[in-house]
Amino acid sequence: MADKFSTTSQIELTRRSLMKTTAALAGGAALAPLLGGLDQAQAAAPVVRGYGVTTAQLKDWSIMTNSIGVQMEFSGTNNSAGVFLREVMEGQLGDKVDIFIFESGTEDILGPQGGYLVIDEKHPELKLWDRTPDEWKRSEVVRGKDGKQYGVPVIGNADSFGYFPEKIGPAPSGDQEISWKVFFDDDRTRGRVAYDQTWTYSIGPAALYLQGQRKATFQDIADLTGDEAKTIVDFLIARKKAGQFRTLHSAFEEQVQLLTNREVDLINCWEPATREANAKLGPNTVLYAYTEEGYFKWGHGAYIAAQARDRGNLDAIYKVLNYFLGGEYRALQARDRGYAGPNMDLGVEYATSKGWSEKDISSLKATEEKVARKFKKPFVSTTTPSNADDIEEEWQRFLNA
Repeated sequence: MADKFSTTSQIELTRRSLMKTTAALAGGAALAPLLGGLDQAQAAAPVVRGYGVTTAQLKDWSIMTNSIGVQMEFSGTNNSAGVFLREVMEGQLGDKVDIFIFESGTEDILGPQGGYLVIDEKHPELKLWDRTPDEWKRSEVVRGKDGKQYGVPVIGNADSFGYFPEKIGPAPSGDQEISWKVFFDDDRTRGRVAYDQTWTYSIGPAALYLQGQRKATFQDIADLTGDEAKTIVDFLIARKKAGQFRTLHSAFEEQVQLLTNREVDLINCWEPATREANAKLGPNTVLYAYTEEGYFKWGHGAYIAAQARDRGNLDAIYKVLNYFLGGEYRALQARDRGYAGPNMDLGVEYATSKGWSEKDISSLKATEEKVARKFKKPFVSTTTPSNADDIEEEWQRFLNA
């Protein structure tokens, strides 16, 4: 079965090159327990501490506690692989954290270096492992290049851009594919585009556009060379000087704000940002694009910190990992964020058993179909490309232009 999250090359960073790449980045977030408001029964439940990307967390972890009897103390970080790796490696975050959740790439570094435990696929609490499709559990998001299973799949999606349909003319249904040209090089949108200032999320879509328009060719967009990155950045600097970008953004909350305030017409963002905006502006005010050229496709994996082996709470940790594979988590993430993941059928079963509306159940099925459609396009996501230093150097040229 084809691997939805396959990356053809991951970085083999040494500690020295990692520090060189991330020296200018901000420090990681401090751990912040989120236990306010728990009732007495919940407070007595065992605690698992998590650290990772905020989009993987439930809006209310007490729902999980009520289901499996385990509390979650979760602290979020942004999607900077450099910050995440530094926190784990330099900050010894595994001394405090049981589960890490991050995108593809870190398992190839922290797995072989001993930062992540190998998953015990026969652990009695990992009850849904055998029925989880290989296209998710054997993907390179959660398996290392060394062939070892370091993680459990959590969620995945294919990111593009949010847009106000009346500004660019497509039919309001949002089902048709739109070229990235309207984002990068269109007089109708000049000065009305917000662009993510992190190269991880922005350089790939630009490469897809250039290659789709036959303006450049790249051997592997997931693993650009320094010269290829220069070609992309030269194009982006020209577009920046032409006034294409109104602003650069760096946080989820900023994405939502830019949309709800109508400060921009298009923004390359996470799909939940469009949902948050529509909650304030009205249904389908902002659409999330299907694109002609492709997407920033990604998946999150959950990994066990090596230090957790000796803390005596592995059963609770595996209960949480199993929960990520189950119907409740799947249904809530699909409903609240538009994300898919393994065992979507269990999400539909959960929603049906809980009496969700036909509209919400149909939405779950639509989410699965949407992600399957998007995953047929080219793959551009890895947090740890081989030439990260060169790409970062080129990206700084864009930021400083």
